[in-house]
Amino acid sequence: MGSPSGSAGPVALPMAGGRPGAIRPSDAESPIGRLDRTRIRAVLAVLSGKGGVGKTFVSALLANELHRDGARVGILDADITGPSMARVFGFHEVPRLTPDGARIQPLRTAGGIAVMSMASVTAATQIPLIWRGPMINSAIRGLFKDTDWPELDYLVVDLPPGTSDAPMTVFQSLDPDGVVVVTAPTELSAEVVAKTATMAKTFDAPILGLIENMAYLTCPHGERIELFGPSRGPEFATRMGIPYLGSLPVFPGLPALADAGRIEELHTPETALLASRVRLLLDRLRRARGMPADRTDGPAAGTDRSR
Repeated sequence: MGSPSGSAGPVALPMAGGRPGAIRPSDAESPIGRLDRTRIRAVLAVLSGKGGVGKTFVSALLANELHRDGARVGILDADITGPSMARVFGFHEVPRLTPDGARIQPLRTAGGIAVMSMASVTAATQIPLIWRGPMINSAIRGLFKDTDWPELDYLVVDLPPGTSDAPMTVFQSLDPDGVVVVTAPTELSAEVVAKTATMAKTFDAPILGLIENMAYLTCPHGERIELFGPSRGPEFATRMGIPYLGSLPVFPGLPALADAGRIEELHTPETALLASRVRLLLDRLRRARGMPADRTDGPAAGTDRSR
């Protein structure tokens, strides 16, 4: 479960002028520029474009495995109107402000992952965020820049479905070091996800590869059942012109762990293998650009990321 914050009511958001749900006009009207990532070594964006393929679960599981491997990891839930990260990690409280009241302290999971989600910020209200595009853009930027992130090796950004304002804002604001694309083993999913991959390429974001989620189910007696038909991950990746990272099965215990806020407890060979591949590719990309790949190479990256 998430660490208790001791906070009793809605946090006064610096980004929202002190009222959860409010947006300063200057924020909504300002052009989208890159935000300061000085304390974050690498940003990993996870996207699908298609709802229901388990992108949030994949984001959480990758973050878990990277942290289990010794990296300093944070998660930014960029799905502003449908955030789920707070729930799957067991957070029900709102975050505190820093002592000077200028920034928000990210919540910490039981294992030590730093998490920021709009669901945490609005935890005390249960009011839906009915916002237009410019407000969502401003909220995503504010959620990142007004959070007092610790030094991180990896910030995993869980992107919302679609190819509209929210993912575009992340690409322009955070300039991800790598992108993981998630699909299910169906043609319908692949058609939608392919558009998302094209969007990432449009923003010159390095795509690390495709993960095929829910590819199969392994029964207790060892039989492998392909619930949605034969695995087509390699085929889909070839059609999209991106690498194939691997497949994840249906984990029968995952929904219950997520509902209980205990997703950190899931540790499998499949998730560990995929996370190691992602980390290897991400670090190779950073080295190719002359940037440190891990904490042993120097201070957290405040390097010029212009290409």
